Order: sequence, then C-alpha cells, then structure tokens
Amino acid sequence: MIPNLAIIDMVPFREGGKEGRNKVAQEIYDAAHNVGFLYLKNFGMSEYLLETAFSVAKSLFLSDEKTKVPFSAILNHGYTAMKGEALDPSKPADLKETFTSRNLANIPSGSEYWPNSEFEAFMRIFYKNVTHIASDVMAAFAIALDLPEGFFDERHTGLTQTLRLLHYPPVKCVSEGQLGAGAHTDYGTLTVLFQDAEGGLQIQGLDGKWIDAPPIPGTVVINTGDLISRWSNDFFKSTPHRVVPRPAAMKNGRLSIAFFSDPDPDVIIETFPKCITPEKPHRYSPITAGEHIQRRIMASQAKS
Repeated sequence: MIPNLAIIDMVPFREGGKEGRNKVAQEIYDAAHNVGFLYLKNFGMSEYLLETAFSVAKSLFLSDEKTKVPFSAILNHGYTAMKGEALDPSKPADLKETFTSRNLANIPSGSEYWPNSEFEAFMRIFYKNVTHIASDVMAAFAIALDLPEGFFDERHTGLTQTLRLLHYPPVKCVSEGQLGAGAHTDYGTLTVLFQDAEGGLQIQGLDGKWIDAPPIPGTVVINTGDLISRWSNDFFKSTPHRVVPRPAAMKNGRLSIAFFSDPDPDVIIETFPKCITPEKPHRYSPITAGEHIQRRIMASQAKS
C-alpha cells in the first residue's frame, strides 16, 4: 500500500443505491482533499480495451507517421517530439514524446489531423469510454459538494477535455534537473491516468518529499487539478507530480495515457459555497476556465 494514497472501489458507486454512491463520493472527496491523488478499481473499462490502447500507442510511437501531424498549441492537438515540452519551465525540456487531442469528438477526420485512419478510429472509441470514468468521478465530487449531480457534466461537454498518449523512451544522456515530465500540477478539474507496468510517476507529499505512485494492476490513477482546487477554495489539492527519466538499460521505456477533464472555456470558476467558511474565507476572484488553461499550455512549450 502506497502511503496516503487510497484505492477506492467504484462498484458501489456504479451499481449500488444512494447509500453506496454517497459512501464512495465521500471517499473520493476525502482523497482529493488529503492528497489530491487516488487509485480507482472496478472503474468500468474492459481490460481488453485498455490493452488495445497501449498497443495502439506503442505502434504510433514506433512509426514515422506520428510526425505527420505536428502539435498545434492553439488546437492542443498533434505530435510533440522529445524535448518539445517543458512542464517545469525552470528545468531542461522533458524527455518524452506525446500525441495530444483536445475536443476529440469534434476534431475533423483526414490526414491534416490524424497520422492514419485506424489510429483516428481507435482514439475516438477510447475517448468515449474514458469520458465515462471522468464523469463518474465528477458526479462523486458533486454529491460530496452538495451540488446537482450533473453540475460538472454540464460544464465539461468536451470542448477542453483532452486525451494524450505519452512515451518516455530510454535515454543515455540526462541534463542536470531534467525529467521525463517536469514537476507540475495539472491545469483543470481532474486527470484520469493509465500507466503501463514500467513505473516512474512520483507525487510530492505534504512534507515536500517525492514518493512513487507505481502502477497497480486493475486500477487507474485519478488526480485533481488547479481549477477544481480554485473552485473549492483550495479544499481539493492540486498536487505536484513528475515522471523520472527512463534509464538507458530499460528496453521499452514507459507508456502512459492521460485524459484531462477540464471545463469548457467559457465556464466561470467561482468558489463553491460549501467551501467558504469563517476559518477559510473566500480567496479567489472569478476566472474563465479557457483563460487559465490556455495560459498554462502556452507557458509549457519548450523554448527553442
């Protein structure tokens, strides 16, 4: 068991009655408050689909086709090569390559946007499935925050929800302070993260020390981001995390798949009434989700 990281069973939430849903909602709420990271099991995705997703990702990163669609920061879509992003701008650029797609359901088809049609078709299928996981977690947030259960779904229609494939190849040369993914917090509401068996993810504990968040078979990692922290008056943690570089001796490096569930651009982030108390007064002025997220994306692009 990883210190302070809960492993929460979603069966009572997905299949149970009100009592079961409330119990799981409270567990998720507590984990988001105490650490900002948790594991879910029985989260509603078949093992076959997840295995296929990692196979598709591996094939893409082994292929030269990935370079056909260079990353556009405005669209938040396309391929970013090694050292093309610096999640910690104070450190050397990250030792990873990625394929990112925001608002995937509405990205057009065709070679301008996709390396090949088979990859596009699978990404659309996988995207639909992973949105259900995010929706369940956001419904749990709503229950625990005394909000209408559809509160978050209504504000997360896909316009800023993003699916990202990540590959951390084995590397021989690492600059001082350089990481697979630099220390950062995520930008929006929550992240759904699937890891392969290779590990490398670390989160920063409340004492400032870095601890491993290893892959656990049959689970997915959930973490809360900047905007849900702001929405909740910092009640929910937006916890720094990073990925350590993959050593040269590692044959295949590391693969992961992240889904960022962020609010639609025009959603105004205003503090939830439940999170304003005499002990913790209102501390943030309203901001639109789009303004915050685009500012973070642009800041993360590696400087040439």
